[in-house]
Amino acid sequence: MGMMDKLKNMLNMSEEEFFDDVDVEEDEADKEESHDVRSNFSFNHKNDRDSKVVDIRSSASPASASKSTVVFQKLNRYEDVGAVADALNERKIVILNLETCPTDATVRIIDFLSGAAYANNSEIKRVAGRAYIITPYNVPLTGELLDEVEHSNY
Repeated sequence: MGMMDKLKNMLNMSEEEFFDDVDVEEDEADKEESHDVRSNFSFNHKNDRDSKVVDIRSSASPASASKSTVVFQKLNRYEDVGAVADALNERKIVILNLETCPTDATVRIIDFLSGAAYANNSEIKRVAGRAYIITPYNVPLTGELLDEVEHSNY
């Protein structure tokens, strides 16, 4: 005994009554209305939508690195570090001069900016004494002098 037979027996319906109830036909108004609803959710506007899609990897290409903005910052106190963090969040290259900053504030600034650089996949490098450069992940930073300064005891 099939599933349909069991269902018919439970409902005490004849075969014709059972299939008449199951095969309910839509009238023309319902068909047109359902067609209109489907057209609202169709992919007919795919070209409009595709024109707004931007490839995320395009911002990481070396070509975009040449268009980067460089920000020079000279900090004298820890309270001014927010402007540098904002520049990092905007994927800008930051050159930081901490020569006139007190030593204890310098340590706090570097700690804070190291965290901000890590969060943005950026890289922070000391270039001289108390001068640092922070670059976004898509800007390579290389050079012999940079390696020499990084391994020296300034």
